[in-house]
Formats: sequence, C-alpha cells, structure tokens
Amino acid sequence: MTSLPRQERDRGAVDVSIEMLFGLCLALLVLLSVFEAVAFWHARNIYDDAAAEGARVAAAYDGTCADGIAAARRDVALHAANWARDVIVSCVEGPMIEVTVTGRTPGVIGGPLGFTAHATETAPKER
Repeated sequence: MTSLPRQERDRGAVDVSIEMLFGLCLALLVLLSVFEAVAFWHARNIYDDAAAEGARVAAAYDGTCADGIAAARRDVALHAANWARDVIVSCVEGPMIEVTVTGRTPGVIGGPLGFTAHATETAPKER
C-alpha cells in the first residue's frame, strides 16, 4: 500500500502579508506608546525641578511668591523651551511655601495630543 503525500494548505502571499501588516501596526502602536510615556515623564521631571526651584526661591528669607513663580517660569523656559505648552505656575504662602507647576506635555503621536502633567513642591518659609 502506497501512502499518498500529505496535502499542505498553501497560505498564499496575501494571507501572510495581512498578518504582517497587523503585526507591524501593533508594534508601531506599542513603540509610540512608549515614546509618549517617556515624553510625559520627562516633562514631569522638568516641571518638578521648576517647582522645587520656585519653592526654594519663595521660601528664602527675603523671597516672595512672585519671586518663586518667576524662578519656576524661568526654569521651565530654560529646560523645556518651546515644547512646554499652557504652563501655569501657582504659589501658596504660609509657614510652608507650596509651588505647583502645571503644563501640557508634547504629543509624540500627534502635536495636539499629549497629557497634562503637574508637580508640587513645598519648602518651609525662612524667618
């Protein structure tokens, strides 16, 4: 008895190409999501450093909230330059100075896209 050769289904070039297309789209989506997360954390670190500088300046013996806000804005302008959008700096005076920096992160996937990041730092007021 002779055995017949097993029939293997030919998948064809179109089936494989479609699978590769979906795989490539998924890989690009994952990669862009990673880029977006890195942009968010980078912006948050810059806003956090600016808030810390603003709190340090405002908490100094002769410092005011206006000085702290100006220092925080200067720090954001120095490190973030043209990609920091809609930056708002606020300061609360009291025994503890609290400086908050809020702004939009650059959208890696699209310019208008992005996230809102904010950072708050406090420092005791020198007397």
